[in-house]
Amino acid sequence: MKVCHFTSAHKSDDIRIFVKECSSLASAGFDVYLVAQGVDREENGVHVIGVGKMPENRKNRMTKFVKKIYFKALEIDADIYHFHDPELLPYGLKLKKMGKRVIFDSHEDVPAQILDKTWIPLLLRRIISEVYKIYETFVVRKLDVVITATEHIASAFENRAKKILVINNYPKLDDIVFHNTSFLERAMQICYAGGLNNIRGQRVMVEATMNTDAKLVIAGPCDDDYIQTTKGNFTYLGLISREQVNELYGNSRMGILLYQPAKNHFESQPIKMFEYMAAGLPFVASDFPLWKNIAEGNRCGLCVDPRNKEAVKEACNFIIRNPQKAEEMKKNGRKAVLEKYNWAIEEKKLKTLYMQMEGNLK
Repeated sequence: MKVCHFTSAHKSDDIRIFVKECSSLASAGFDVYLVAQGVDREENGVHVIGVGKMPENRKNRMTKFVKKIYFKALEIDADIYHFHDPELLPYGLKLKKMGKRVIFDSHEDVPAQILDKTWIPLLLRRIISEVYKIYETFVVRKLDVVITATEHIASAFENRAKKILVINNYPKLDDIVFHNTSFLERAMQICYAGGLNNIRGQRVMVEATMNTDAKLVIAGPCDDDYIQTTKGNFTYLGLISREQVNELYGNSRMGILLYQPAKNHFESQPIKMFEYMAAGLPFVASDFPLWKNIAEGNRCGLCVDPRNKEAVKEACNFIIRNPQKAEEMKKNGRKAVLEKYNWAIEEKKLKTLYMQMEGNLK
């Protein structure tokens, strides 16, 4: 059965789309295509169809570029189409009208996300959010399945979509190295590798760890020049590979994850938290109820107000100064990931869905 994933906002090597979903389906024997920005390539059994560079201008991306993505996907003439971005909803509807099986993969609670978009004037955000939700409901009622990245997003589609399936964005265990090295033998450092901006806590991370017992080491793409222009008790590595991320985890005593309060963060499940657990790193994270339930419920991390620099500093120092407690947190986090927070569990759900849809097509 021919399957086509298409995305206008994500890169062709996106972890959820390519590394997890497309690669898993290809390994199950499906003929998988992925249409995305970039160039053509064959990898992991997936036919990646590149459509060139994504425009930097948001308007061009959401108009001309999405059409380019759609028409390239249409050329594949797949049995099932699986798309990943809200701006592609009109094209998902077009494909459904052609008799195709269509899946919308909602990575975020988009109506809530719109309320946090700083580039939209504050007075317009609620109106745009409501209008989007009405249109989204109109479309998803006609599609075959809505896949969501969390239970919370799934609940937002209740009574709006025909079928909803939660495919959590948990880590692939073969991508993350579990490090047995004692924390006493590791460098006095705190690590973070991921997107960097203020809403993801870059300023709080840097300022709160200025006077901790350990040095902060961070990596990842920056949305602004704060990291490059600020001096302090930290090292910025820039963009690094998966192998280098694993090395960073293995050399560190703890991780940090301080997303700031935002409607779309409270119920999110950041992959970074589960990566820390898989690598055996205790961590300090934002005290959102869901995050607290995962971190403290599994006794593998501490949660604090992400705006309170003193609380962040104290939590970091507690982990650094108590290596025996850190070792317990390491084992607890790894155990939780092995038992419930890993891609192998989610992969089975995805493959089952596709096999069911394949059976319905025969």
